[in-house]
Amino acid sequence: MSKPLPENASLEHLKSQAKSLLLTLRNGDPEALAQFQKLALAEPFKLAQAQLIVARDYGFDSWSKLKRHVEGFPSQRAEFFAAIRAGDRQRVAALLSKAPELAGSNDPDDFGSTPITQAANRNDLPMIDLLLQCRADINAKSTWWAGGFGPLDFADEATSEALIQRGAKLTAHAASRLGRIEELKAILQNEPQAVHQRGGDGQFPLHFAKTPEIVDILVEAGADLDARDLDHHGTAAQFLIHEIPVLERLVHHGATQDVFTAVMLQDLETLAALLDADPDALRRRAGDPGNPWIPEAPGSHAYAYSIGNVRPHQVASRFERHEAYRLLWDRSDETLRLAMAAWAGDADAAGELLRLHPDLAKSLTREDHALLASAAWVRKLDSVRLMLELGFDPNVPGGEDSTPIDRAAFHGFDDVIEAILPYGPDLSVKNVYGGTPLGACMYGSVHGWRKDGNYPRSVRLLLEAGSPLPLETGGSAEVRAVLAEFGIA
Repeated sequence: MSKPLPENASLEHLKSQAKSLLLTLRNGDPEALAQFQKLALAEPFKLAQAQLIVARDYGFDSWSKLKRHVEGFPSQRAEFFAAIRAGDRQRVAALLSKAPELAGSNDPDDFGSTPITQAANRNDLPMIDLLLQCRADINAKSTWWAGGFGPLDFADEATSEALIQRGAKLTAHAASRLGRIEELKAILQNEPQAVHQRGGDGQFPLHFAKTPEIVDILVEAGADLDARDLDHHGTAAQFLIHEIPVLERLVHHGATQDVFTAVMLQDLETLAALLDADPDALRRRAGDPGNPWIPEAPGSHAYAYSIGNVRPHQVASRFERHEAYRLLWDRSDETLRLAMAAWAGDADAAGELLRLHPDLAKSLTREDHALLASAAWVRKLDSVRLMLELGFDPNVPGGEDSTPIDRAAFHGFDDVIEAILPYGPDLSVKNVYGGTPLGACMYGSVHGWRKDGNYPRSVRLLLEAGSPLPLETGGSAEVRAVLAEFGIA
């Protein structure tokens, strides 16, 4: 029986194997000689013979076939995972028939995820069954450095139940995420240390708690309320900031709060105490250094994905925490009030501030001006218009060194682009990825996750405004059609 070829096998490594085998043959190694004799090869020993033995060892008829396979595997694997994500079972089956080892591969472009995990992420049970028929491992986890994720870390409840029936092992993390109280109790009774085991991203079961009752069980079992994961350095409270009943229970048990959790809970006493101890927290964004409870992290802090790189006022405004917003407003100076009124799209408050302080807009900081890019990113059209009227700079970048129009272009927000263009934005400025606003729009038309934009019209607006032309066409079919109208083919 042939042995499996390593997933990331390289031709250079296989050549080294053949050379080592040739040396052992010439040294008279009994095991190597047995392999040689099994293939009825003639002496003297040659490198080509050793290469044939290596190829046969991995199940290939010849060295040339092994070589072609190894050289083509990365593209084959990419096609395989693309077919899974597209739900194309016919293509997946065809690829597996040619290269069965794909069933045990990991996707390097998706944090090392496994085939079944990707199918589970789509709740695609027919695809899962096909993969199982082709001997994919239902309990295999991703190869992510901080901790691997498995199918039960993503699937919905119905698919999770089907996975368990098919042999998926219910972990403490998955039981916590799915709210399976009795199963979680049984796991912790049989394996008390499971409460301290790290899972995906290095998170603990408490990071996944679905309900307050799950929190109670894990805390009683000894869970560390302020433990952080490895990739995003977030506590359970920070990861679960939007799950208010769960967040309340975590705080009830003693989880440490920061200004953002205090805002979400409208815990005014805690919020006031935190601001007394750290007045700079009023202006500090979640991703800015200075808050010991929101440290830098290898994969950015957990808040980058849940609330964004925002100030406390923005969270209070966005999630309608009116009492918390009033407390923050009362403690802010006039410049910060103007910036936050602009963010909230509150023209009346901004107008009153400027009536009392006509030159107030001149005192806005660069970080204040960057709020325009943040508003463009989330399509706060009224806020974008107000900020521009107040004199916010349309060229100050926000996240990923992207200007406001670049942020809007990525999502195809044609109305936001249309609002910014009269203020003379620089359409040649490049973001951290080296793309102009037009390039961001082309890329976003294929890879963006928002589906409420109008990419063709956005491209047209940018080109009509004098955007530098791209070197080559790209984007969705509709976007390429607009580019063709402007001679970009």
